[in-house]
Amino acid sequence: MSLEITTDDLFILEQLRLERFRSFFIKTLKRCSIHLDESNTLTIYCFEPQIVDQLLEQIEQLRRCVWIVLGVQYLSISFAQEEIYRTPTQMVSTSRLK
Repeated sequence: MSLEITTDDLFILEQLRLERFRSFFIKTLKRCSIHLDESNTLTIYCFEPQIVDQLLEQIEQLRRCVWIVLGVQYLSISFAQEEIYRTPTQMVSTSRLK
């Protein structure tokens, strides 16, 4: 038995992480497509403008969940092939910078 992680293993793990993330926002994300890209960004493609509004209302919870579950650096929300909103998933506290 090999203990080496294969590309298939990594793909399966990524799919499971995306499913886990989707489960936290099941009502909102059920009509959206989500994509994790190589630039460490999760993009949520919305097909209805009211879904974009709902996501923006939940942006702090969404941002935090993206960081904890997926560990990506950026969250992007798109509608009609256009990026509507983009934010880092970790906010840098000014008190940490001192």
